[in-house]
Amino acid sequence: MNARPPLFTTSVDPAWIDHNGHMNDAYYALVFSRTGDKLLEAIGLETQRRERTDRTIYTTTLTIHYHHEAKQGEVLTADARILEHDAKRLRIWFEMHNSEGVLVASSEQVYLCVDQSGEKPRAASFLPEQQTAIAAIAATTADLPWPKAAGRGIALKRS
Repeated sequence: MNARPPLFTTSVDPAWIDHNGHMNDAYYALVFSRTGDKLLEAIGLETQRRERTDRTIYTTTLTIHYHHEAKQGEVLTADARILEHDAKRLRIWFEMHNSEGVLVASSEQVYLCVDQSGEKPRAASFLPEQQTAIAAIAATTADLPWPKAAGRGIALKRS
């Protein structure tokens, strides 16, 4: 996705293998979630700051595209790119590769900033320093081509 090191690296755990002999779909989501955690740290939403500011993230949309099987013990790297952002939301594109550089899966997600300080959680703007960090991170990949599958919904072909 870009020249910096990936946000997250892991090996496919034996417990993640399903009855088909490859990584179960739930664990692709786990790897992307852990990658998202690293992105949140980079924008100033690590655990301590979430607790101090009562700001957190809720995932409102998540789509995973499976491209290649991941097998037990295989090393996977994942990265995230901010496609769009506004005061309250992030649209993120994730990619997961194996050690040979093969695209294993991609995911598109929308995160919503939430203020948990009141009686009920409510959508809120990112804090100014977070908005600055988001803009800076988004700028690092702004010149990359748009992912072909970004925004693609789910449908069965009809004749």
